Amino acid sequence: MKMTRLLTYAISTLLVLNASVCPLFAKAPITPKILFTSARNGNRDVYIMNPDGSEQINLTRHRADDQQAVWSPIGEQILFISDRSGIRDLYLMDPDGSNVRRFFKRKTKIYRGSPTWSPDGKHIAYAAEENGPYAQYPKLSPSGDELLYTREIKGRFQIFKLDMNSGVRTQLTHIGCLLQANAGGDWFDPAYALPVSPQRELLTTPWGEIKKK
Repeated sequence: MKMTRLLTYAISTLLVLNASVCPLFAKAPITPKILFTSARNGNRDVYIMNPDGSEQINLTRHRADDQQAVWSPIGEQILFISDRSGIRDLYLMDPDGSNVRRFFKRKTKIYRGSPTWSPDGKHIAYAAEENGPYAQYPKLSPSGDELLYTREIKGRFQIFKLDMNSGVRTQLTHIGCLLQANAGGDWFDPAYALPVSPQRELLTTPWGEIKKK
């Protein structure tokens, strides 16, 4: 795996990477596919299936705990979490389950999870369990300039937004009742919405270049 301009940006326990991840000529599926996690064989593995539930295939087939798989924006890579090295960390694999490799070269004692891609595939955000509040469910905005995440404050979960350029954090929810905790979240921006009818150029051209046209 080739990476250039690797940058680790730590915000409390939330980490964002600015990296160019080479797909190593992997081919994206030519039909719609769904990733999911199943423990049907005694431990959790990453599976793939058709939208109608047919052709369920175990991609990882490993005795480790593999889960939280997410597609890269153009489907050429799958990012997932595995503890096969002894601690939960980020891994990449091709859509057919081959070419499994660690995202980071160095091992860590920090548990990483909840991975997500930016729309252009150049950024990855994930939660890391360190000392202090645990940030969860990171989600990069369609532009890649902002990050949505959930953070625990005094036993209550709230939703925050982080400006990736200035580092300014904004608390978006303030409900204090424990039974009304806030978590998760996702973005939609019509300025970055794809057309209803898929265009071939979207499968091969970086999204940032398309937006300039």
